[in-house]
Amino acid sequence: MTIGHILRKNILPVLKRSIWLRKQNYLSTAIDPKQYKVDNSLLGYSVKEVENIPELNLTAILLEHKATGAEHLHLGSADSNNLFMVAFRTPPPNSSGVPHILEHLALCGSQRYPCRDPFFNMLNRSLSTFMNAFTGSDTTMYAFSTQNAKDYQNLLSVYLDAAFYPSLNEKDFRQEGWRLEHEDINDKNSPIVFKGVVFNEMKGVFSDPSQYYARHLQNQLFPSNAYSHESGGDPLAIPELTWQQLKHFHSTLYHPSNSRFVTYGNMPLEVHLEKIENHVLNNFKKIKIDSEVLDVEAWKKPKEMVIFNRFDPMAAIPEKQVIISDSYVLNRITDTYENFALSILGTLLVDGPNSPFYQKLLQSGIGPDYSPCTGYDSSLKQSIFSVGLREIREEDVQWVRELIPSVFKEIIQDGFPQKQIESVLHKIEIATKHRTSNFGLNCALGVNSMWNHNGHPISAFKVNDHVNWFTSQMKNNKHFLQDKIVQYFENNNHKLTLIMKPDENFETQQQEMEKKLLDSKVSRLSDEERVQIYQQGLELAEHQKIVDASCLPSLQIEDVKRSIQKTPIKIVPVENDITVQLYEQPTNEVTYFRALIDASGLSEEETMLLPLFTSVITQMGAGNLDYKKFDQQVQLLTGKFDVSLHFTEHPSDSTQFTQNILLSSYCLDKNIDHMLELWKFVIFESHLEDQERLTQLIRLTAAEMAQSITYNGHRFAMQKASSSLSPCAELKEKAFGLTQIVYMKQLAELESHEEILERLRKLRAKLFNRQFLRCSLNATPEFMNKAYSGVHDLLLQMRGLNHKPVHTIVAKSESKKTHFVLPFSVNYIGQSGLAVPYCHPDFASLKVAAKLMSSKFLHSEIREKGGAYGGGAAVNKGGHFMFYSYRDPNTTKTLQSFSSGIEWLLNGSYSDADITEAKLGVFSEVDAPVPPGSKGSGFFLEGISDDMKQEMRNNIFSCTRQNLVDVTQKYLKNTEKVGTALIGPENNTTKSEGWNIIENKL
Repeated sequence: MTIGHILRKNILPVLKRSIWLRKQNYLSTAIDPKQYKVDNSLLGYSVKEVENIPELNLTAILLEHKATGAEHLHLGSADSNNLFMVAFRTPPPNSSGVPHILEHLALCGSQRYPCRDPFFNMLNRSLSTFMNAFTGSDTTMYAFSTQNAKDYQNLLSVYLDAAFYPSLNEKDFRQEGWRLEHEDINDKNSPIVFKGVVFNEMKGVFSDPSQYYARHLQNQLFPSNAYSHESGGDPLAIPELTWQQLKHFHSTLYHPSNSRFVTYGNMPLEVHLEKIENHVLNNFKKIKIDSEVLDVEAWKKPKEMVIFNRFDPMAAIPEKQVIISDSYVLNRITDTYENFALSILGTLLVDGPNSPFYQKLLQSGIGPDYSPCTGYDSSLKQSIFSVGLREIREEDVQWVRELIPSVFKEIIQDGFPQKQIESVLHKIEIATKHRTSNFGLNCALGVNSMWNHNGHPISAFKVNDHVNWFTSQMKNNKHFLQDKIVQYFENNNHKLTLIMKPDENFETQQQEMEKKLLDSKVSRLSDEERVQIYQQGLELAEHQKIVDASCLPSLQIEDVKRSIQKTPIKIVPVENDITVQLYEQPTNEVTYFRALIDASGLSEEETMLLPLFTSVITQMGAGNLDYKKFDQQVQLLTGKFDVSLHFTEHPSDSTQFTQNILLSSYCLDKNIDHMLELWKFVIFESHLEDQERLTQLIRLTAAEMAQSITYNGHRFAMQKASSSLSPCAELKEKAFGLTQIVYMKQLAELESHEEILERLRKLRAKLFNRQFLRCSLNATPEFMNKAYSGVHDLLLQMRGLNHKPVHTIVAKSESKKTHFVLPFSVNYIGQSGLAVPYCHPDFASLKVAAKLMSSKFLHSEIREKGGAYGGGAAVNKGGHFMFYSYRDPNTTKTLQSFSSGIEWLLNGSYSDADITEAKLGVFSEVDAPVPPGSKGSGFFLEGISDDMKQEMRNNIFSCTRQNLVDVTQKYLKNTEKVGTALIGPENNTTKSEGWNIIENKL
């Protein structure tokens, strides 16, 4: 990704994800650029470039290893959250998923660490703030970050060994990739079927119509190079990959000469280089590797293609299921300045209600949302721009075909309003100042694509240079952006019009193709091979029982800080019991505002409408501004301006919870008065009159929510499972879960929304006639008084609008099993029981129990043996102990694993070291870095004080084996009421066991 993609889709978030290291000046980069000289040698490296990047508080040092040619980019920063990443260029030779399966396999054991699963074992031997690996369309990346220096060295050893010296065991290939195996491994007469983690993962991915469309769009737009293949693996092609082919792919491409290293943080550069050189690079010599992705052969004329996908029951209007888009291949992403211009152009074309395609496409009412991939994307060697509509009627396809080029012609004629351009530049300005966690990770991911294709990596971070260049271009040529449209759209023949239509027989055809592939493989098996498959199934099961990870490095519990670093909070009373909580933080000239309004005491109908209310109240216009002008002001003056529904269970009393509306925003200090003025408009003068606008927003929201199921199915399942156990969980599920998706679908199906508008107006009158419960401000000490003065004036205007919150008592819970039948090829399962809240002494032991069971039992049973992409257990702050699985081919086996996990905890066959690792895993979660703009938010939003956090921390430290057995017996084994939810295809088991089966409701 270059600066263009960074600012269009990724690094605006990337720039937001910086972290503040307390006790150091936030303008410091922790490195003196003068310390390193270009062309000097450093260990076995040559220093190629040194740049100070003040806008991001970074010092960038680019090096090349002399003996191997490996490149290394170090980003020095005053940030203790140090990051490492190594990336390889890995264009796929076919669609068998070899880069993806290799990414999984590399983390399954190595020369120095020959245990079965170093990656998942290290998750609980570490205080990592991030650990993962990624397979892109042409690159594979391995990355981690941590705030602990010893932990960093441990993880660096494991990651280097995994990438360059993996074991690539054949049993792991069959587990992670694919295999033929008996359905019941102990019954040689049971059917032989396909199994494998990646095989099932990609079946889940291909079950998502948006993903299916996006993958075909890329494959067809680049028919002559590696992007014509599916790097993740097509489920029907994965079974063609052999173990030998995978090993050859690794030996060919996983070499230092084909690698790029990124390090980030406040650790000395030499510490990184010495370890990498001694552990890896000294053992290799430079070789020539042919991994280049060729430019696609330019088309002489545009192309059109029609593909088919499953009929989608989640569509609000069943007869509107066609997707169409026009997609263009643009520039090479290594030109960062051109990318920056195209990134801004892409934002202007499609983002927000003032953009021309939003006005012409979305406001037409033809379809509720843009087509997948809409916008500018520079993640491939050549960038793409795509725009279109989803969920339209087939007869509207021609209308969209003709409209898209006409919009470009209008822009060539009229250009863009200056205010729109200014709003994009404001986004860039505030993005360089706004601080969030994992900045280093996102820098590494953001720069990888352009560097992967031999671009200049440091140039991607010079935001100010790119802004100055762009403004200069605009000053010298007022038609600069129009000229780009002529060049890249009007005169560009490399355009693909991709149309996807529904086919009610699609799922059956897919199943038939998979069965045909399976039958062809099984029918060719000799008697000897059948015996071998049976034996291999048993051998893999035995292999999966191996749990010895003693060779791996690990932190000890003594490496964890005993005390938390407390956040100083100043609480200022105003009037009528309202308080403002002040957090003086080094926020880099950005002010963060939050406010809560009580939303209890509503009818069930009003409660169901609350999520829609919070979504649309800032998108309908307010004050003297219509929704377009209001959005423009938000973009010009703030970095975020959001209203949401917020539930909080009482941290000490599970019989109480609050239901509030949360107002949250941030802005540059200079814009604080303007931001608060916008809030006054929303609270006192919000517009709820435009039925056409509301209809558009309802259908857009319904489409977005329905599309989220394939990625968040396990979360929806856990929400549904918990909903039968307490009123708060029930309300949460109605507000954020499948019930809300069904509700929004029903609203989207209505021809008229005038009645909904009236109900929203009544809800507004009821809610905005209540004063704030409390507010919070995060700002620098120098600016806090100014910020507080503005908020104080806002509070005084709400004086006298009082409402006493209604506290709801938890009613009797009940057991419930629900199966939402959806046309997926995999399942999402959730199960929940009610335990104790955050401040209860047993809560910490339940957290440790969940982590222990997940890592030492459920991971093996659900993922390794069962073939699901993921599964585990968790406990939330409200006291629900939950099990889940994700992209899971099983149901009955997984539910049995949940029960067996409880018995496993009770049997206590785990070691003291296992318990320590589980504690480390919990500490890794609770000690996650918090940026200055979010400091104190746990107390403000959830009522969890530093003293409560310290008490919970003490309980984690003191948790014993007996504590684990006791809480398991008390809250898990003896729980009479359990909620269970399944999202997935039809299932004979649920039909025969009395489940509540919900069909055709989404």
